[in-house]
Amino acid sequence: MKSSIKIFLAMVTILLFLGGCAANRGIVNLQIPEPNISTNFNGKTIFISSVTDNRIFQQNPISPDIPSLGFGGADNASNDLKKRAIARKRNGFGKALGDILLEENQTVESIIKKGLIKSFHELGYEVIDKKENVKTNTIIVDISIDKFWSWMNPGFWAITLSSEIETTIILMNPKVETKEIYVKSQGNYLLASGENWIKIMNESLQQFNDKVKENF
Repeated sequence: MKSSIKIFLAMVTILLFLGGCAANRGIVNLQIPEPNISTNFNGKTIFISSVTDNRIFQQNPISPDIPSLGFGGADNASNDLKKRAIARKRNGFGKALGDILLEENQTVESIIKKGLIKSFHELGYEVIDKKENVKTNTIIVDISIDKFWSWMNPGFWAITLSSEIETTIILMNPKVETKEIYVKSQGNYLLASGENWIKIMNESLQQFNDKVKENF
């Protein structure tokens, strides 16, 4: 009995310590692997016309899977900052604390665009990077990012990290077609370390890559 109480007190101490560390802002760098270029070019070209971050942030959301920001909250944050926000730190009791942001040279839009380019290359498409090179039969693509968020749920012996991506992809030529891509990954960890955040986010990005290829 005494042993169980000691373990419990030790866990509470660790959780309080981690909560203090989590009050600061965290910065992560997400790397999209280079594509495995298909040797079977399908003869089609794609031009990504736009990638737009349409996520909705809330000031005081009722659950951690809804995007939010500390340090003044979402209402006072710039659009540039919101485009880099991908998660919110929490202490061991689930209280929201510091933000997790992409590095200054990255946004959710740039990450998703790079992931799509990887998927299209691996499917055998030629991805055109300049509008003036678009051909009459080029497929034009517009992407709305509806979800791109990771969050933590506390537990007694482990925490759960989850990561979710949802996009609406509109293709034009010869007809207008809409494809919705949704993925979610989660895993149990002892700590919400930067390494584990990156791991769960990379898992969802890989699932996104696979799901795009399944739908094209």
